[in-house]
Amino acid sequence: MKIKIEFVGYLDIKGVKDNSWINIEEPLSISEFLIVHNINRDNQKYLIATINKKIVPLTYILCDLDELFLHLPVGGG
Repeated sequence: MKIKIEFVGYLDIKGVKDNSWINIEEPLSISEFLIVHNINRDNQKYLIATINKKIVPLTYILCDLDELFLHLPVGGG
């Protein structure tokens, strides 16, 4: 299964290059994918995920040709 992954520069996903297509062997949730790449569940609570430009929960199961974008919320005041 092939997915595209993009993430903002300050995220570090081990073994994954930003804006690249990668192969995964089996269907995984976004959360499971992140655990495989050393981002634990405690740190995942700060991430926002979109699939094909729609916000989805981290429990979303990745599908072939999905485009996953990960970012952190931005706030200010």
